[in-house]
Amino acid sequence: MPIEFSFTPDQEAFRDAVRAFLAKEVAPIVAEMDEKEEFPHASVAKMQAEGYFGVPIPEEYGGLGLGKVGYSIFLEELGKVDASHGTIVGAHTSLGTTPLLYYGTEEQKRRWLVPAAKGEKLLAFSLTEPGSGSDSGAVHTVAERSGDRWIVTGNKIYVSNGREADTIVLMAGNDVKLGPNGGVTAFLLDTNLPGFKVGRCEKKMGLHGTSTAELILDHVELGPERVLGEVGKGFHVAMTALDVGRISLGAASLGGMQAATQQALEFSKNRTQFGLPISEYEAIQFKLADMAMKIHALKFMVYHAAAHQDRLGNDPKKWTRLERAEKTREAATVKCLASEWADEVIDEALQIHGGLGYIRGTPIERAYRDARISEIFEGTNEIQRLVVSRDVIARGL
Repeated sequence: MPIEFSFTPDQEAFRDAVRAFLAKEVAPIVAEMDEKEEFPHASVAKMQAEGYFGVPIPEEYGGLGLGKVGYSIFLEELGKVDASHGTIVGAHTSLGTTPLLYYGTEEQKRRWLVPAAKGEKLLAFSLTEPGSGSDSGAVHTVAERSGDRWIVTGNKIYVSNGREADTIVLMAGNDVKLGPNGGVTAFLLDTNLPGFKVGRCEKKMGLHGTSTAELILDHVELGPERVLGEVGKGFHVAMTALDVGRISLGAASLGGMQAATQQALEFSKNRTQFGLPISEYEAIQFKLADMAMKIHALKFMVYHAAAHQDRLGNDPKKWTRLERAEKTREAATVKCLASEWADEVIDEALQIHGGLGYIRGTPIERAYRDARISEIFEGTNEIQRLVVSRDVIARGL
């Protein structure tokens, strides 16, 4: 399909509004948040009040109705300011509200999606377990039938927003012998239910404003109204949500790359060595050129993929097999290249800053720590290469 894209005047106005909001409400608190390693409750509440936790959700369900393109605009601008806030939004919106929008019944959408899109409730998504990471179909948390109800028991780890969430989209095995195809079901688990508790919260290299929590499920009883999608189809629910998450991760990486490059550019113009600004030296100019080229390429990739997802609509039942395959390959490609290019660009930005870039508390040092996880979460880049290669073998280029 042709790669053509331009923003509408409304989308440009949305970008301007987001940029002004983030400069006022988020940027001033990031350094202290990172140093104290605290979840930014106040700024998150302000973002929720503005509707920024429901950007792609249709207005009929409490969102801003700006689609995946609008959502990518928001994540790109947020990525320029802080990766922790971007991760909080992504865990809620990409991985929390998307499954509800795509697979929820009308009753589930009214009960869980509307308050989440309006910013009244915070969502999380839980798939990973102590024994399953890249092998995401190897779910050992068990959901056993008890009449028309389910009893869920097990442990989950690495859950972004896990400590603060009101509701978790949780994958549990309804029949572990069947594996991912038929043996995993998605559930809507409210965190105030008996038998649920938050365990260990990890201390991390970066993303200090986020919680990365262990969830402990001790015979949590769930009614049939909490099954999201069909019984046994939870893996499909999870993978569809991750396709959205991988595009938004690409948008956030794009923002981080732009911020780091702009900082490096300004520094290079003002840092003098051997009587000249270092921007006058070819070694620095080539670094800046490589950084700018990766940004230019990624911008087209992100928004082309986001626009494609918008054209597909929000009903997976209407997607053809070919459309699903194209969407998934695009998402994997964007996620893989964006995360790796972000690491490379931010690393070069740090190099241009020299010793200053290595000092704790500088924006470049924080960006360097924050960016590394993007090659791991939302599916490791090794898994993204498997996704792409298998599709290439099956369908060709």
